[in-house]
Amino acid sequence: MLTLTKDRALALAMLVLVGILLVETGNIRPPTSWQPYGSALFPRILLGVIAVLATLILIRSLLAGAPRRTTPRRTFGEWLALNRTVLALFALFGLYALLLPLIGYLAATLGFLVASLALLLGIDSWRKWAINLAVSFTLAPLVYAIFRFGLKVWLP
Repeated sequence: MLTLTKDRALALAMLVLVGILLVETGNIRPPTSWQPYGSALFPRILLGVIAVLATLILIRSLLAGAPRRTTPRRTFGEWLALNRTVLALFALFGLYALLLPLIGYLAATLGFLVASLALLLGIDSWRKWAINLAVSFTLAPLVYAIFRFGLKVWLP
């Protein structure tokens, strides 16, 4: 008998959410004469990526079998210490959302990417810094170019 693990629950919830949001992208305005693909293209691409990743998590959790051990109860302080990276990422994202309209997409996104990758990768070697800066300084301008020149959507 299958049990509902955290991974399975997350994957199923993400797949349901992706399905709902894909239906809702039908409410986005159709492309205008100056937009080659329309505003719904990018959200649909991101939802497709999320659906693929959620499906992979679901498959991996099914192949792993039933969980063998239960996690012990933790105090709130232990929970905070265990999840400090996730909480810091939420704080960084909140700061990004606040700064985006003030300093613009490129500066805010570069700062967010560099800070969040430093948090996730750690900053203990030059190699990690090189990866961090290469990813950040490639991804932010690439997304800007896709929106500005491919989708003809202005970013702040």
